[in-house]
Amino acid sequence: MDALLPAIAGSRQATALETLDRLGSNPPQVLLLEGGTEAERMDAARYWACRLNCPQAAPSPCLHCPVCRQIACGEYLDWAAYDGRISNREDEDNPGSVRAFNMANVRELKARLRDALHGDGRRVVLLMGLGLAREEAANALLKALEEPSPTTVFVLLAPQREQLLPTLISRSFCLTLPWPDSRREDVGIREWEDMLAKFVLDGTGFLDKTALKGSVDQDVASRLLLSCSRTLCRLIAGQNVNALDAALNPLDAMGKLNASRWLEEAHEALLYGVTPARVLQAFAMRLFVLRRQSPTAQRSAKITAPRP
Repeated sequence: MDALLPAIAGSRQATALETLDRLGSNPPQVLLLEGGTEAERMDAARYWACRLNCPQAAPSPCLHCPVCRQIACGEYLDWAAYDGRISNREDEDNPGSVRAFNMANVRELKARLRDALHGDGRRVVLLMGLGLAREEAANALLKALEEPSPTTVFVLLAPQREQLLPTLISRSFCLTLPWPDSRREDVGIREWEDMLAKFVLDGTGFLDKTALKGSVDQDVASRLLLSCSRTLCRLIAGQNVNALDAALNPLDAMGKLNASRWLEEAHEALLYGVTPARVLQAFAMRLFVLRRQSPTAQRSAKITAPRP
């Protein structure tokens, strides 16, 4: 488990995996995995596919046979994945194992569902990043989702079920993974926190970094915004533990309220498919201006400014 599906290794997701093992004897047509982190949801979906296709799954997948390894790598022939956050242009230029969730690919998928399976288990179709902006493609797939199939199951991934169309939720068996600890620091995003903190102070570095092609994706943007949420929570509680906290600490109550509102707007922009780099750039520039306008920051700058 540690090597093949590292995000769900350990005891945190043990109860959820036991539930998936039990569901494997009578799998629902549509499984919705919410909660957890993005990596945990993805590895839980892979575990589910292993449970339905591993020749030794009794009652749990072995996670070391060729089938399990192919599923974990996204190379299994009866596995298909679609992401609503992938743009049509990106899908055309760099088609990978995860395709864009658009009308053209949905039509192709519906034709593929009529093909015979390559193995003895189930075809697993993974759908993520749907949000509310892919309503046309989602509605085109509704009939396939609601018609029982002995060969195909669907898995929907979302941070929270409320981010999906009600028609999708109503057709799903919902399983909630343990929510991330909002107080735990994400050490993997520390470099981005420091760059954002520096930009808030002097306006340099962050925009250049995010402008580099491939430097920031949906996961990085979501994790950095979550880190900013933790920072605001700590500042409201009177705590100051890292560089980002120190950079935003001079904000007054109204400044913290504005930052909180902009965080919500940034999260929503990601949900609706706005380019992650653009979301972070807009949010960072707002924080930069907000701090410079903060009365506390202005007083601090006057005190520390060198005499002529």
